Amino acid sequence: MDTSQLSDRKDRTIINNYMKSGYMGLLLLEMEGITSLADLGGPEAIRGFLPEEFQDTFDLVQLPLLDVILKEKNRASAKAVFRTAMDYFELVNRELEAGKPHVQHYFAIAPEFMWAMDLVPVAHEALGAISSIFYREGCEAGIDRTLAEGYPDHLCAAQTGSVGYLLDGLIPKPDVLVNNSAPCDASNMMYEYASNKFDIPLVMIESPYYQNERGWKYAITEIKRAIEELERITGHTLDEDKLREHVEHSNEAISYFLKLQELKRLTPMPDTGWHRPADTLFLIQLGTPMSAAYYKALYEDAKARADRQGSVIPEGKKEKRLAWGYAWMAYDLPFFDWLEEEHGAVYTGDVLTYIPPHAGVVDTTSVETMIEGLAWRFMQMPMGRQTMGFSDVWVNDFVTIVKQFKVDTLVLAGHMACKHFWALNKLLSDKVKEETGVPTLRFEVDMFDKRFTPGPEMRRIMNEYFASQ
Repeated sequence: MDTSQLSDRKDRTIINNYMKSGYMGLLLLEMEGITSLADLGGPEAIRGFLPEEFQDTFDLVQLPLLDVILKEKNRASAKAVFRTAMDYFELVNRELEAGKPHVQHYFAIAPEFMWAMDLVPVAHEALGAISSIFYREGCEAGIDRTLAEGYPDHLCAAQTGSVGYLLDGLIPKPDVLVNNSAPCDASNMMYEYASNKFDIPLVMIESPYYQNERGWKYAITEIKRAIEELERITGHTLDEDKLREHVEHSNEAISYFLKLQELKRLTPMPDTGWHRPADTLFLIQLGTPMSAAYYKALYEDAKARADRQGSVIPEGKKEKRLAWGYAWMAYDLPFFDWLEEEHGAVYTGDVLTYIPPHAGVVDTTSVETMIEGLAWRFMQMPMGRQTMGFSDVWVNDFVTIVKQFKVDTLVLAGHMACKHFWALNKLLSDKVKEETGVPTLRFEVDMFDKRFTPGPEMRRIMNEYFASQ
């Protein structure tokens, strides 16, 4: 890693840590014959050969996660995660250092048009969520900092973690915030709070209610209006050639994503489950070469395993196929590897890593066709798609997933902050049972905060469930 890409500014602390984490992950993965930290003499031995400026970051990292990525079956996907994450945040740091206007946006908004305006878009939620993925204490300091402002503890940690980092000056203050009205009032209120607290302009994109041509036309007008507002606020205009370049990156990423999604329908399952949160995070980065590189690497790894009819579970275990009717738990990626190893349970997909095949690629003929295509894909982005309108979309998506991915159990680990799912999960469970006969397992978590349902408790729940089958 070129350490000159690190910034000495306090407000780049979180970004710098993510870059250092990527470097350390790659350093370990490039060592031949290493399958666990014990092979290197344990954590203290590893600290000894790290550059001094990386040692503090190493002390933050979840050590069980490092053991997971060093397993042979996980190494290719782990290299993709750490390499592309490091490259992405290097890009962000360079662009910020160049003085370009910085936009923090809601994760379900495809950012290609922002890159095409020579802005620096970063998903607001990712700045907290990645801490939850990598670090022992996750983004809990950010969450608690926001709650200390008087906010209730049932708000979404996807925003409270990042807002807490803003309050502590650990991430850069954006020049503009961009949000869309789905999925929930709580996330909208956190964006409004950040806008008012830090005096940041807020651009809202209204989500259409209907998944039809009328809704699509409405989404097109909303994207165009957002571009006009960003042009007025930043003084930067949309460049057609840049838009085409970034849309071509996202078209490549989506093409590989959809091919990988098809592979996950195969038995045995050819794709490991530990990296599902990263799958979502690289959807957030559409429009960058890093997103395209990530999905290409994942596809090639899964395709190679499928071609040799390889499995991600231990030999002799019967494969159990799970779908997660809500989403992953960012704070415990080793949990998903444990499910494979302990129970032969593979992770086919969830609401944050499913895109309907008709999302398609964007026509790059003109600015108009690109905006039309981006508006359509905006309507199909995970979570945004399922929560913009009728609950039928969410329910029908999972009836399709359960059937096509040959799912044995639908796990409804509901995120405690998402109130819309509290009632929906019963409707979803009933419909899946009626249509497919597949059972569901329901419990609650906080996707980003291990204190709500700790890892040992999740393992106890799954052990009891599989023992009863």
